Amino acid sequence: MNLLVLTVYSIIVALAFSKAVESLEEQIVIEGDSDFLDEQLEKYELKELLEIKFKLEDCYQISEFKNLPFSIKNKSTDSSIDINWDRSFIRDFEGSGRRAIRVLGDDQEVPQKQVETTLVAGASSDVKVSDEKLDKPLFEDKKLKKATEKPDPFRLGLCIKVTQPDGKTNTYGLSLRFIPKKLLWTKALSLALEPK
Repeated sequence: MNLLVLTVYSIIVALAFSKAVESLEEQIVIEGDSDFLDEQLEKYELKELLEIKFKLEDCYQISEFKNLPFSIKNKSTDSSIDINWDRSFIRDFEGSGRRAIRVLGDDQEVPQKQVETTLVAGASSDVKVSDEKLDKPLFEDKKLKKATEKPDPFRLGLCIKVTQPDGKTNTYGLSLRFIPKKLLWTKALSLALEPK
């Protein structure tokens, strides 16, 4: 009797483990490349002026990855920063570019022209960026899954204008790089065991 119970239990555990492994194939991790961002901020001498923090989830279902969340802060005491969304773009794994759209709400329609985001001295803003599909995945499932194998990064190009107190302006093309990776089973297990 004990052998039968043990056999049935082993089969159930094996099936559950198999399904868990299969589900990992449909989950990914998206990492913001902080080192790459820091290099650019130093290159353009924006380190003391601008702070950008990635606000990505721990993991995503491939078919549910729809936007790029991050926060942006104006660290200066006397300059203003404008983000021109109409001149910002998402560049995919194959180098193709498309319009970046700032996500404002669930029922948002794609605007012909977008209002710039202005950050006065000391101000910050949490933003989400998608493309013109808005409520659909940013990338096709197959392409995103393939990108995790290399891994192959994609980018969000931001057009940022800095206005100094004397009225002088400088415009910068800042690139945020994102790296898609496979969700390792060890990571999935640690996420599953985290207290909610």
